[in-house]
Amino acid sequence: MDTLISTSLSERQASSISSNTTSPLRGHALVETYTALPIELVSGSGSRVTDANGRTYWDFYGGHAVALLGHAHPAVTAAIAKQAAALTFYSTAVPLEIRTRAADRLAEFAPYQLTRVFFCNSGTEANEHALQIAIRRTGRRSIAALEGAFHGRTLLSVSATADPKLHKPLGDLLAPTIRLRPNDIADLQQLNDAVAAVIVEPILSMAGVVELSATYLRALRTRCEDIGAMLVFDEVQTGMGRLGRPFAAGRFDVMPDMVTIAKGMANGVPMGAVLMTGDIAASISLGALGSTFGGGPVACAALLAVLEAIESEGAVEHASELGRRMHEQLIAGPVTEVLGQGCLIGLRVLGSAKQVQTALLSQGFIVGTSGASDVVRLLPPLNMPFDAVEDLRVALTELRS
Repeated sequence: MDTLISTSLSERQASSISSNTTSPLRGHALVETYTALPIELVSGSGSRVTDANGRTYWDFYGGHAVALLGHAHPAVTAAIAKQAAALTFYSTAVPLEIRTRAADRLAEFAPYQLTRVFFCNSGTEANEHALQIAIRRTGRRSIAALEGAFHGRTLLSVSATADPKLHKPLGDLLAPTIRLRPNDIADLQQLNDAVAAVIVEPILSMAGVVELSATYLRALRTRCEDIGAMLVFDEVQTGMGRLGRPFAAGRFDVMPDMVTIAKGMANGVPMGAVLMTGDIAASISLGALGSTFGGGPVACAALLAVLEAIESEGAVEHASELGRRMHEQLIAGPVTEVLGQGCLIGLRVLGSAKQVQTALLSQGFIVGTSGASDVVRLLPPLNMPFDAVEDLRVALTELRS
């Protein structure tokens, strides 16, 4: 058939999932606030995960891009266990050698101007701190962000996030925010000297894998300099090698003032960070930032192991080649266009991305959707085997019948 998946095929596949998997139990104490896939996972190894019925899936989603090096990576697992046995946790009330070493190693991996690190726990916390730094430094109260952006759910982060459903209940608690159209250079004239910071994702993942162009990013950097605003790159998803390069920062000769990261930096252990210049770090007063669990020893051990594995396994280069192969091979079945870079890929499909997600799950592939109803998102581990791409191509081809 020339259209997407027929309704009958989609229904058969959904029924197959229901009959062959164990759905999470209802009536438990967890707050029901997430829309979850109808499978219950019990283990993972590399780029595969296994459900409660013993069925194995290729994980092209990585738990919201968190499984940067896949599941149960031996070096990361060993580092976590060793550190947990020595000292599971102590806060920033005392110095820790492993925390200092992790910051130094991360700064070596980061773009050369971003030499200082503040550790926290998540992407939204990293964005919150970066925006607070900009507000303190400039003395301004407004921020700017893009249409389609997602930056988190704390107050400043949700102010920058483009989601009216999140904004409406909070009302005047949110920061004044200018909303910019992606890749619209003329729209940058909205920015004025009341803006403390502009925060952008170099690729807007939730918006449907929308890439910001070199021309736009250069114009944005220039406009920020003209008005005295700080430029923040939210690299919670694009950082740590996912694009086939360490970070988007520095590409096109565009360097932000700060970069925020989280997701896969500790391969599943909660961790976030703000990377910044030495000049910005020097302006931060004692006590201005804080995070009880930020830079905990287990998280730092995991980060060090991740960085070592990225280098020793050639993960960045592998991610680049994975991206090339996905662009080359995945125009198949309902897919009309492949978007993105490296291991942050969007598949534009005929019809409903949700239908495609459901159909692929029935064939043993976990993929994501996005804010664009026709874009499927792929956020696989950087070291996923090339065979998985070919297997996905075959599965997509079989969606046409």
